Amino acid sequence: MAMPNEINFGGGNTGFQVGVSSGTINAHFNTDDPLDKLPAVIGAEFDSYANSSEDECLPGTRIELLDDVWTWIVSPDGKCIFWLNGRAGTGKSTISRTVARRLKQQKMLGASFFFKRGEKDRGNARKLFPTIIRQLARSIPRLAPAVRKAIDADPDIGSRGMRVQFDVLLLQPLLSLKSSVSSGRITNVVILIDALDECDVENDIRLVLELLPQLQDGQNFSLRVMLTSRPELSIRLGFKKLSNNAYKYLILHDIPRESIKHDLALFLKYRLSEIRQEREPPLPADWPGNMKFQKLVEMSMPLFIYAATICRVFEDPRWDPADTLTEILAYQNTSSKLDGTYLPVLNQVLHGQDKNQARKLIKEFRQVIGAIVTLENPLSATSLARLLGLPEKLIISRISLLHSVLNIPDDKDLPIRLFHLSFKNFLLDQGTRQKTPFYVKRLAAHYQLTNSCLDMCQRLQKNICRLWCEGVERADISRQTLDEFLPPELQYACRYWIFHLVQCIQVDIPQMVESAFSYLKIHFLHWLEAMCLLGLASESLEMINLLNAHITSEYQLEMRDFLQDAKRFIVENQRIADKAPLQIYCAGLIFAPRTSIIRTTFNSELPGWISRLPEVNETWSALVRTLEGHGGSVQSVAFSPDGTLASGSGDTTVRLWDPVTRILQQTLRGHTSMIISVTFSSDGELLVTASHDCTVRIWDPVSGALKQTLQSDHEVISVACSPCDCLASAHMDGTVRLWNLSTGVLQKTLKGYGNYVTSVKFSNDGGLLAAGISSRITAWDPKTGYEKNIFKGPFNSIDSLAFSPDGDLLATGEDDNGSPSVCLWSLTSGAKVKIFEGHSGDIISLAFSPDGTLLASGSQDYTVRIWNIAERQLQHIFRDHSTTRIPSVAFSPDGRLLASGSDNVSMHVHDAVRIWDLATDGLQTTSTDHDVQKSASVTIVDFSPDGSLLASVSCGKISLNHKAGILLWRVSTGEYVGNLRTKDEENWASVDALAFSHDGGLLASAHSTFYYLVSIWNPRTMTLLHDLRGHKASIKSLAWSHDGHLASGSNDYTTRVWNIPEGGIEKQLIRHPNEVTAVAFSNDNQLLASASFGQTVRLWDPVTGVLRESVQMEREISQLEFSQDDSYLSTNLGSFFIQQRSRHEKVPADTSCIHPKITIEERQWVCLGGERVLWLPVAFRPRCWAVHGNTLALGYQSGHVSFIGF
Repeated sequence: MAMPNEINFGGGNTGFQVGVSSGTINAHFNTDDPLDKLPAVIGAEFDSYANSSEDECLPGTRIELLDDVWTWIVSPDGKCIFWLNGRAGTGKSTISRTVARRLKQQKMLGASFFFKRGEKDRGNARKLFPTIIRQLARSIPRLAPAVRKAIDADPDIGSRGMRVQFDVLLLQPLLSLKSSVSSGRITNVVILIDALDECDVENDIRLVLELLPQLQDGQNFSLRVMLTSRPELSIRLGFKKLSNNAYKYLILHDIPRESIKHDLALFLKYRLSEIRQEREPPLPADWPGNMKFQKLVEMSMPLFIYAATICRVFEDPRWDPADTLTEILAYQNTSSKLDGTYLPVLNQVLHGQDKNQARKLIKEFRQVIGAIVTLENPLSATSLARLLGLPEKLIISRISLLHSVLNIPDDKDLPIRLFHLSFKNFLLDQGTRQKTPFYVKRLAAHYQLTNSCLDMCQRLQKNICRLWCEGVERADISRQTLDEFLPPELQYACRYWIFHLVQCIQVDIPQMVESAFSYLKIHFLHWLEAMCLLGLASESLEMINLLNAHITSEYQLEMRDFLQDAKRFIVENQRIADKAPLQIYCAGLIFAPRTSIIRTTFNSELPGWISRLPEVNETWSALVRTLEGHGGSVQSVAFSPDGTLASGSGDTTVRLWDPVTRILQQTLRGHTSMIISVTFSSDGELLVTASHDCTVRIWDPVSGALKQTLQSDHEVISVACSPCDCLASAHMDGTVRLWNLSTGVLQKTLKGYGNYVTSVKFSNDGGLLAAGISSRITAWDPKTGYEKNIFKGPFNSIDSLAFSPDGDLLATGEDDNGSPSVCLWSLTSGAKVKIFEGHSGDIISLAFSPDGTLLASGSQDYTVRIWNIAERQLQHIFRDHSTTRIPSVAFSPDGRLLASGSDNVSMHVHDAVRIWDLATDGLQTTSTDHDVQKSASVTIVDFSPDGSLLASVSCGKISLNHKAGILLWRVSTGEYVGNLRTKDEENWASVDALAFSHDGGLLASAHSTFYYLVSIWNPRTMTLLHDLRGHKASIKSLAWSHDGHLASGSNDYTTRVWNIPEGGIEKQLIRHPNEVTAVAFSNDNQLLASASFGQTVRLWDPVTGVLRESVQMEREISQLEFSQDDSYLSTNLGSFFIQQRSRHEKVPADTSCIHPKITIEERQWVCLGGERVLWLPVAFRPRCWAVHGNTLALGYQSGHVSFIGF
């Protein structure tokens, strides 16, 4: 019987699947309950199967302590937290299990989490809160709706930072519960967290201790937390920061010695009694005798783990209890409790062995037991044998000697665990070498496991789980499939080979590095696929970073370059790889830069169905991260001194991020309108935010607590903090207000020469305050409030300001009658000393790098430009394929990263913060004539019938030489051919439709400006032939018949048919009850199909205008096309056979249809034959697209057009 490690329920919880793995257990439930989307470590619960053999307190022991705990639990005025701390082996976990059992019996246990070092997910706090909250939502049913609502609002909340998870999933739902409960209190509910000291990340421990006291804010609920831990320094310091009113504590090793001795005596008496009865032949009734019994009690003091271990030794049927007792008592005077605990056990292993047998036994012990105590996650005997390449019977025979220190299940497929972490520490301790030959050399153990893991990982291959197509999502892969193709030992090898390798590298073993590099050059993508299949995409990045940090030798430069490229590859593809793992071979390789080492190394892994790759960058761009999550434009970004990134948005929230890991740390709520400006105090202790709600708010960025709200009568435009505890806020009434940052007291109100303030900034020493007011720079002494006449002008419209770090320069973004420029002013002379030109839109954000050598400018031309101050020239231009103005830029404290906000609601790319790496090689510095600039926008693309040409419609400035119009591209090469446009440039404000005639000799375009017309062009000569007038509203669809007639469908409720061979005479006018969305001619020219709002498709006689047939659809139709034989009509919802449809018969939305070979779903997925095969990264998501044969054309918001062949 194998231990279930993942349970997948079907819809409605009607069935389940059980999969087998090892170590930590992770649950992935396939139900519609949002709670099941939270990642949970099932083995962490106190009553999980993994903990079923663990002891609880014997009756009659720990009475006073347990009474003390229970009094705290039931007391209505009890403190929020009870901290039980004690040294290793003092029985903390046993007490925890006892308390948890009683709480569960009394229906007062909200949740439990038992940390356990050496079991990966139980050894860190990454899934602590999701695990607890899943349990709480079921323990407190009234809490569940608010938690489910929070998950629905952010389905990725399970991967957010701990602070965000705590706030969104626990604190806010509890507070909403408080406000909804009209009377009475919820019965005390307890969260029990055991062995917090076994959490590997000290910062996570501190954060847990910082967050949990916030639970005491409840009034109508009483949620308590019981914590146990060793008295580690990080935990003691964490509690020291808390108010004494927040927690109660009890120190186990400070409990009176006599009380501990009494409990140990009861424990030993009970266990030895059991042993006497179970041994064959039975032991004497008075064994071991009172004197020896008292010695055992004294030797055990104060460690229950010692008493438990020696009792397990006595239980072992292979050893004589009397001999064992004598050997144990021989250590009664040793200074080390661990020596007295474990040396008798190990000495028994060699009992009766000759030299050769002992030598062999010691070697095998180090192989097997050395691996067990060094593993990062426990494995079963079967999996361990496969990993080490040893006979399973050898594994079983060696572990069978150590039942007293190893928890060995009867089922060989269940993990072998240590009873206590101290056994591992004892074997690996250098001091043990002189005491027993069973000492385990840490390096040798890691060396063995590294080789074993790399050998195991050789089994990896592309599509190891034999998935049916490249777009299969991980959520749709059963646990049974994963465990079949990725058994536990292979899962372990994938997850930990780099960890074990790094332990070897630290002592410099060059051959290990060479072996690892050889492996990566063959199997990197296979390994990454496996990690993603296991839901460990984020860990794969951590492991590559870990390995890269330890590759330092000059002869390893090639490997370092490989790892750097691998890191970037994972960062770019992590989100989709986690969702659909096989996309690393598709989207990952296809859209990687041409010179990417991963792309060139694994070119053979490209999918066979790709015949033409799209144009991509030569190298990785500087855009390294996009932080998504805001629901509105990101108006302001700011870095704190410790590198935390704050973003303020039109969605009224402020978000705090770790810009390296992309983890959202917390969300601050309170403003009621757009947040326009964010800034940190100079020491990073405070965060200041300004909003159009006429308030400035001051926050604690660590706890997220709102410290103060500063109210004004006008909207706030900008805020700035000085190092002198002064806060400046600029307002819509043309004033700048100075506040005391600590007290929130308004100190001065400054008025400049104008009515509108665009920006306000302090110099770095706080001695000068500058503001852009009504086309001039105004400066004040913030201490006196006196204006300082520094800058001499002349001035242009001032849109942004920034002081250099040394205080010598002030940068301004100015606009001189439509000519934007970045100007540098000397604070010494007050004169303009440098002008940087190049932007084509207003410069609305500026920031100096921390060392003052670079200046970043963000503009309404959708670019960020980096200027070199010393060389006085443009150094970089940052672009991506989306079109957004740049309202804010900020450098990281180390100057390596630049964050930029974005603002373009219409294109739905407004909800991101972009992070640029200034150290990226090959950054673009200039643009060439054929480059399509960011102010362009491709709205329509259409192939000529023979597929040789592509027509694209672009609005705005196209390039240095091209203006808006219809652009023609040669498909075979992708080169620009020419531009169709008239003298009337206004005519190009809106082109709504394009259509080539069937012979490709004519091109029709529909225009909507001051009048509505259809233009007919000769695409070969690029000349205009006809302008067809008559429509009274926008023309949304065009279609050619095979005999040269043209149909146009319009928002004026009509479809018009034009006789083009006779000069474009209007031949027929067909009226509809609604706007027309699509039109199409049958191939025999006998039918004209039209779709209109109202979910109706109509078939007309194009000559007489008589309605032949009407079909009601379930949703709106945007596409129509007849089959080659005109027997059925395809729509974007499906296809229906024309002759089989009775008039007005309703067609369901899921009508079966013959899918076109190439389609695009949700602008994200390219589908072949209806199957998702290629995910489109954000930068390659088209605004419009067209298909001809096996070629897909993509038109981007940037004005760029690309082609992919299938």
